[in-house]
Amino acid sequence: MSERNGKNKIHNIINKAMKGVVVFALFLFIIFVLKNKAEFSEKIAKGGPDKEISQIAVTGNDEIVQKFKATYDNIQSFTFMIDRNQSYKRAGSISVNIKDSKGKSVYHVTKDLLDVDGMRNIQPSLKTSRYTSQKWYSLIVNKDIKKGDTYTLTIKARGIKKDHPLYLYTSKEMGKIYEPAVINGKSQKDFHIRMRVWTNRIDVSAIIMTVAIAVALMAIILIPLKLPEKWNKRFSWILFIVNPWIAFYMVEKVFYNPISVMKPLTFALNVLWYYIIYAVLLMLFNRIKWALMIGNIFFYGAAIANYFVLAFRGNPITPADIYAVGTAMDVADHYVLSFDKPAIIATIILLGLCVIACKLETFKAFTIKKRLVAIVITAIVIVASSVHMTKVDDLAKNGIKVNLFNQKNGYLKNGYILSFILNVQYTLVSQPDGYNPQTVNKIADNYQVTTGKNKTLKQKPNVVVIMNETFADLNVVNHIKTNKEVMPFINSLKENTIKGHMLVSVFGGGTSNSEYEFLTGNSVSTLPLNGNAYTQFIKYKVPSLASQLKQEGYDTMAFHPYKANGWNRNTVYPLLGFDKFIDETSMNPNGEKFRGWYSDSEDYNKIIDVFNKKESGKPLFFFNVTIQNHGGYYVKDTKFKEEIKIQDEKATDTANRYLSLIHESDRAFEKIINYFKQQKEPTIVVMFGDHQPKLPDSFYELLYGKSLNNLSLKELQKKYKVPFIIWANYDIDEASDMENVSANYLSSMMLEQTNLKLSRYNEYLLNLRKTIPALNANGYVDKDGKDHEFSEKNKYTKLINEYHYLQYNSLMDTKHVSNTLFSVGNGK
Repeated sequence: MSERNGKNKIHNIINKAMKGVVVFALFLFIIFVLKNKAEFSEKIAKGGPDKEISQIAVTGNDEIVQKFKATYDNIQSFTFMIDRNQSYKRAGSISVNIKDSKGKSVYHVTKDLLDVDGMRNIQPSLKTSRYTSQKWYSLIVNKDIKKGDTYTLTIKARGIKKDHPLYLYTSKEMGKIYEPAVINGKSQKDFHIRMRVWTNRIDVSAIIMTVAIAVALMAIILIPLKLPEKWNKRFSWILFIVNPWIAFYMVEKVFYNPISVMKPLTFALNVLWYYIIYAVLLMLFNRIKWALMIGNIFFYGAAIANYFVLAFRGNPITPADIYAVGTAMDVADHYVLSFDKPAIIATIILLGLCVIACKLETFKAFTIKKRLVAIVITAIVIVASSVHMTKVDDLAKNGIKVNLFNQKNGYLKNGYILSFILNVQYTLVSQPDGYNPQTVNKIADNYQVTTGKNKTLKQKPNVVVIMNETFADLNVVNHIKTNKEVMPFINSLKENTIKGHMLVSVFGGGTSNSEYEFLTGNSVSTLPLNGNAYTQFIKYKVPSLASQLKQEGYDTMAFHPYKANGWNRNTVYPLLGFDKFIDETSMNPNGEKFRGWYSDSEDYNKIIDVFNKKESGKPLFFFNVTIQNHGGYYVKDTKFKEEIKIQDEKATDTANRYLSLIHESDRAFEKIINYFKQQKEPTIVVMFGDHQPKLPDSFYELLYGKSLNNLSLKELQKKYKVPFIIWANYDIDEASDMENVSANYLSSMMLEQTNLKLSRYNEYLLNLRKTIPALNANGYVDKDGKDHEFSEKNKYTKLINEYHYLQYNSLMDTKHVSNTLFSVGNGK
């Protein structure tokens, strides 16, 4: 009896503590909501066209004017309904101008009909008859305006032929804020452009409702309520049945994913896995209350983690990310964490579920025998469901498959939990079909160890490689108008310089994968989806540029002015052939920092210090990964002067801050180049970016002028382009604006500009580049500039497979690594 009383006392203490935690969490939640009203902003459209659709043909130099009254203090975008022609390429363009009541233009853009029709990069259809379709054409404005003021929208045609007009849809009624339209100077009665003005506003009613719900939950948990034992058990089991559905909604709400549009099988498989996880927790604790509490917190945590990863990186969490948790935590304090409306709704759902669970009394769900039976049944369901997940072809027939091209869209279609589980199969590197070590050596026999082009150099040059953190030229996506040139020095480099843009395999993060591609000549396209070579696969020595230069008598040193264990660098670098690795502990603690990161200029001071102290005549390979431009652009640094300002609709604080950092990188690069210009020892310098920045999706949509969900492969690849520069203080080839290059080729291209030996693998890569000049994890570009996905079967498939064999031999087949292929010696 005393033992039972003791257990009850412990349960009571735990329950009281749990209630206190939930009440405190609700209190903090209310404060958060009231202090972050802006997170309840929503995008709404003003404009209510009637059901009857009419249209006018816009040709020649027609001009249509539509006035409207501003109901809010901003315009995010506006849309108007047009026809979309895909039968032929129409000539001409339209000019769109918005002016305020004083006649000052607040927005102006000119669009070719090729862009309007979406025909810029595609061929017309084979349809012989005229084909048009209604379409809301969107233009992103992103401008502050004066509430209550009257604005004038002018759409002016330019050179549109009468036989191929642009059809603009109209409406008799459009609501009070719109005046009748004027066509070519003539007013029209009951005639308006069928358009919508999109603005952002704070949803005050949602704030009030959220706070009210939180207060009500606090009252519920504090009011004493004890159900009879029988009803407590019944209600607990009912909640156990209902809870997984609510958790499913909660998780997908954070992901902006309406579960109502999911296919029935996709919906069912998601719910099944929620039940499985809750069942496992029930088997573990044998208490419904604790299974629900822990399960709800787990799913909420997973959803919020995915929410932040999406915000910082642009791609959802996959199983491979588990290996990079440590690195993510190291840099997390440099980011601003904020919740938007869906995340806040998910939080109140979690708190509500916790309040309900707190009102339940704990009891044993099963006797020992029934628990064993339940465990067996749960195990059978887990095994059967897991096996079903491996039947990729059957699932694909039902529209359920991993979207290798766009993981974000795949997660939206399949749901977070199901997508995560489907991705598990891509965490292992499997031996490619047809691979064997003999095949690798046969490929190697087709090449010879050669020497770079600069055979007149009297000594081996120092090799300095700078992988500049998040260094990118966003103009590769679309032109950005700024108050001054962002990279004046790099743009001016011509003498003894090869420069351009290259493809990398990562966006917004995953720095070490770009390192891996440059140093090894391999491509992460052969790794599991979202896999990371440093954290998952490099466990033994791997041939690299560092190990190759050691064979040539070089000292090899790596440097990164941050934590040594980031991306496992302190473990991986020795396996790649680096003799020494210096990290932030070697830096001046009072050195220049921007936003908490060491500046490029301070980073280059260390390079200069190393070269000033190095042994004369002894060649050095120095590999540097900078940190200045690392993500977290919401954080303003008062000590950092933001010199760059965007002067068009793309202007945002984060974009201005990022471009100002790149301007500073350009200035620092001039410093290091000027240093090596003065050095007597021949030195070749390579600098490239590891990936583009993860700026808000809205900014990239401004750049593209369209939704990111509708990008072609060619358009998507623009987000994976970064600058590269090869410069030397001796004579090398010169080239500017080189395109169709990728990170896996860059080290071989650099070696060509020296008097050093090129391995058979270097020669293989340079030969491969003649046919497949660029590739990354998304796909590859052929010699004609056409983009392909790896899933395509074509004349390049054999080359891609052979390349895969060589990479597997380098990274995974540790017992049979081909010395013939990767060594610069003459022997096999």
